[in-house]
Amino acid sequence: MADWIDHIKADRDRGLCTALSQQAHAAVNARYPGCTLEHCVVCDAETGRAGRHEDSIYREDASGEEVGPLCEGCASEMEAANG
Repeated sequence: MADWIDHIKADRDRGLCTALSQQAHAAVNARYPGCTLEHCVVCDAETGRAGRHEDSIYREDASGEEVGPLCEGCASEMEAANG
């Protein structure tokens, strides 16, 4: 039977991320290592950030579309490329 941790994992697999307490992050990651870590959409590296409504990095690309979350390196490269 699925519990709340399995539901969080299923949501994350579908791209749905909700805010979690530090205790909830620890519980989910204990069962599904790395599940709640945020990854850069460009290079897939861990961003080291907390999530879209916390401190994630998003930038506009050359066409004005929002891209993210980004790691610091990819954000810097995007800023340099877009002037």
